[in-house]
Amino acid sequence: MTHAEDDAVEPGAAVVEDLSVPDASAQNGSLAGGRPSLAAWEFAGLFTTYWCNARCAICYVCSGPGCGGEMRVAMAVRLWQELDELAASQGNRMRIHLAGGEPFGDWPRLAAIVRAAHDAGLAPTEKVETNAFWAVNDGLVRSRLELLDAFGMERLVVSTDVYHQEFVPFERVRRCVEIAREVLGPERVRVRWWDFYNEPVDVARLSPNLRRAAQAAALDRHKDRLTGRAASRLSDLLLCRPAEELAGLSCEREVLGSKHVHIDGYGNIFPGVCAGIILGNAATRDVAQVWHDLAALWQEHPVVSAVVAGGSHALMRAATPHGYQPRTEGYAGKCHLCHDVRRFLAARGIWPEHIGPRECYGD
Repeated sequence: MTHAEDDAVEPGAAVVEDLSVPDASAQNGSLAGGRPSLAAWEFAGLFTTYWCNARCAICYVCSGPGCGGEMRVAMAVRLWQELDELAASQGNRMRIHLAGGEPFGDWPRLAAIVRAAHDAGLAPTEKVETNAFWAVNDGLVRSRLELLDAFGMERLVVSTDVYHQEFVPFERVRRCVEIAREVLGPERVRVRWWDFYNEPVDVARLSPNLRRAAQAAALDRHKDRLTGRAASRLSDLLLCRPAEELAGLSCEREVLGSKHVHIDGYGNIFPGVCAGIILGNAATRDVAQVWHDLAALWQEHPVVSAVVAGGSHALMRAATPHGYQPRTEGYAGKCHLCHDVRRFLAARGIWPEHIGPRECYGD
């Protein structure tokens, strides 16, 4: 949906999936007795909406034109302040980015969030992510970026690849990037991915077969994490293995060890690379309270406890009494298995406080 920082992963972003078995020190964590501990959160992405003009096959969630989940301005500012305070209490500085969905889908609300955070003296917006669908003319792009710059946005991240260009004309991406480099300076503009930007593919003109071939080639170049829509749309392009071969691959680092979280408009807090695993809900509770409760009680969380102990294979075993059956065709990796199990559970309303919302699973 990232990746200058290992712990700051945006929706749809490419992450090489680590299939190695963690060493003993990583498994044991930092608490006495070898019990893994929850890392302090230092990076947070606010999902301003699940709405998106596109339905990219690589989507980290399942965003699209029919999605909702809009985050109110007041809620965004409250979460921002609470995240700042939590990081400060742990001796850190919080870094906030705005993501989606497509944040520019409701420009007045995006501008209001950035303005309100600035006026409240909160940490500056580290980055805003976009697919540039809105970049229809030079004046519009320049005026919007100048406003974001004036209210402290540090970077703009523009997505471009064979998945996004199925829905967004590349000319808009180029316009957005070129003007952003003028307004912000080249060092404050990031593109995912520069190789696709420098050699764009006219996906709209490709036949379905050639489009799938282009997606397969893209997966070979950038090893994307198969969650959200990517799990159902792209897994058949990769080598799949039986679930048993994924046993023992703990996700402690991704879930407890990550310093990064995402929070959606419903208040759901997710691990940075695992949208759809609800660590807690901050709609009516302070973020710090959610963190402290999770730190003390994560072993009671049915999803977190399973994936920390034995990864997605352990989660699959926990789902077996509820009727889950392994896919005969296998899985493209531990994330694919995890998402498939969680999608099964979500569809049946199992553990609704820990798995959701539908925008992370429905397509």
